[in-house]
Amino acid sequence: MLGLLLVSGWLGPSDFPDPVGKPLIVAFGAALVGVGVILWRLADAIDLRALATANLATAGLAVAWCLAANGFSTAGTALTTATAAALALLAVAQLLGSRG
Repeated sequence: MLGLLLVSGWLGPSDFPDPVGKPLIVAFGAALVGVGVILWRLADAIDLRALATANLATAGLAVAWCLAANGFSTAGTALTTATAAALALLAVAQLLGSRG
């Protein structure tokens, strides 16, 4: 969903710190859509613990970026923090699911 939101152009360069521009936002959104498709197709073969670790790391990086960088708009801050929270919750669910 995040990838589709970024590709749609709802958020622009003014929502994120420099040097994030429109091409980078669209490219990142498209990459997220691609990763989503790959994960969907490989769902039965993916190690949930590894995926949870990647999601937690990404959430941590998003929070660090939000705290360290200046230039986020209200919408950019909200999207970044909501994404980090969603990734953390998803990671918890994945870890619980990996227990069998």
